[in-house]
Amino acid sequence: MKRNNNFRTTLGLKQQELAQLLQVSRSQLSLYELGRRSLPLAAMEKLATILTYSQKKTVKTDAKKSISVEEQNFIKKLLNRNCHKQLLVERKIKALQKKKNAIVTSKKLISNLLKDKINIKKSEVDVLKSIEVKSKNQDIQNYDTLLLQLEIKKKVLVFEEKLLQKKLQSKN
Repeated sequence: MKRNNNFRTTLGLKQQELAQLLQVSRSQLSLYELGRRSLPLAAMEKLATILTYSQKKTVKTDAKKSISVEEQNFIKKLLNRNCHKQLLVERKIKALQKKKNAIVTSKKLISNLLKDKINIKKSEVDVLKSIEVKSKNQDIQNYDTLLLQLEIKKKVLVFEEKLLQKKLQSKN
């Protein structure tokens, strides 16, 4: 039964070269590969050491090969999307804060104007009351809830950005 001499081709060595490393004759190595003879114990230990070292080196090399330009480009694309999402969320937050502030201001203004009914005409009071009804329908708590959701989303995006940056830096 012929033994697999794949380890020799994996190492990139000729039969004579491997025999010299193992300190055996080429014919001894040939008989070992053919399965007709076993190697001396010292040669077997050296072969095991060489194969172990080559596997460790191969693993490290493979790990370096896995860091590709395509992967870096993909991470950069994800970073760009993340940045765009962060900008959108920030705009939404600012718009909601503006609306909320406008509602709060109008509620205060209307309540103050309605308290001072003496200087206001009847038609103006009707307009103020209709505005007051509309502003009561717009609940501030809804805006607070939406703002909280957007703030959480923003923090998640910032965290995601940090992870992507870290991944990109570890690749270089």
